[in-house]
Amino acid sequence: MLSNATLFLARRYLRAKRSFVSVITIVSILGVAVGVLMMIVVSSVMKGFEGEFRKVLIGSEPHVLLHPQNKKPASPQAAAEVLAKVKAQPEVLAASTYISSAMYAEREGQQSGMDVIGLPADGATFYMAKIAKHRVEGSLELKHGGLVCADYIAGQLDAHPGDKISVYAATNVTTAVQRFRVASDEQDEKKRHAAYKEIKLHPKEIILQGSVRAETAGVYGYTTLETAQQIFGLGDQVSGILIELKQPGDVKEVIKRFEAANIIPAGWNAALWTDAGDARLAAMSNERVMMWIVLMIIAVVAAFSVMNTTITVTTQKRREIGVLTALGSRQGQIISIFVAQAAFVGTLGTVIGLVLSGLVLTFRDDIRMGIAVLSGGNADSASGMFLATIPAQIEPWFVAVTCIGSISLCLLAALPPAWLAARVDPAVALRD
Repeated sequence: MLSNATLFLARRYLRAKRSFVSVITIVSILGVAVGVLMMIVVSSVMKGFEGEFRKVLIGSEPHVLLHPQNKKPASPQAAAEVLAKVKAQPEVLAASTYISSAMYAEREGQQSGMDVIGLPADGATFYMAKIAKHRVEGSLELKHGGLVCADYIAGQLDAHPGDKISVYAATNVTTAVQRFRVASDEQDEKKRHAAYKEIKLHPKEIILQGSVRAETAGVYGYTTLETAQQIFGLGDQVSGILIELKQPGDVKEVIKRFEAANIIPAGWNAALWTDAGDARLAAMSNERVMMWIVLMIIAVVAAFSVMNTTITVTTQKRREIGVLTALGSRQGQIISIFVAQAAFVGTLGTVIGLVLSGLVLTFRDDIRMGIAVLSGGNADSASGMFLATIPAQIEPWFVAVTCIGSISLCLLAALPPAWLAARVDPAVALRD
């Protein structure tokens, strides 16, 4: 435990009035504060962005899609057997059959393509309630002969709720293109014209019921199972089983258990919600690690400023250190004076950085708007859009590690100059 004399000398050296030490001390405290501020704010914001992206994936992508290999249609009997097994599992929140395929849409010369998910009545009610918060216009209650699509697709078609849209199965378009190529290669003119006449797309008219925001709900189109079966000519067949989980974050572990329990039949595959964003989530995690490295460098630089303060103090107080040594002070006592000084600088700087980081995170959106106004930008340009506000997720363990690490670095930075000062020969110090 530090003696009163040690603490007295440490405070006295920090409050020196006739030297530049006091100014350097203030700079050191601010350096530590800025380091702590940067580490907490940047880490919290980056974690917030990662969390928001994960929420978007969970809230827009089907958690699990079970389907036969090569995405061949499944018979109603086979799908019903798998569905019964899946619904009996405690991890499953909801499950239903589904149809998924690509189709082209056309309206008044405007064209677009989309992946369509067809759902039965029970699955549609649950799934459309999941994406209801992303509604832009119209209704999301799926009806036979109706379609809900992304606002991006609706914009390409210049369509609004109530408008009729002509749709074509992607396989029909592919077949038509192949027939066109064959007809083009036909040398006989009559046969070529006859082949052209046989090329038909057989469009189906459906009504646009509503739209959802593409950037948060994806670019899927949604319709009833019966409508999808008619568009893609599947009869009573389905693509597979759509599953929503109670804990989407555990999807990989759940699928492993399903495979081990033979809930997923042989010849079936599982597409997970993480497949759509694994690469991006991994990239964001790598970005966080690299940012931590950069922030650690900032913290080390702040620690060097503490070392600089200690070096300055030990240099200017060389004669006093010699007097203390001549009076019988041990090396440990001399070192403790400057370590106590570094502890004060580190603790005060950490507390200031902690308070400032709390203020920055609390008013982060106001700060963003202020910067936008000062830079001549539009502060309301992001209103209503995805990530219109800056997300932040504070991790208490990281805050604690940052604070402890900051103070520890300051103490470690003070040790080398303090140790060197304690080894000064008192006769040499007094003579200098």
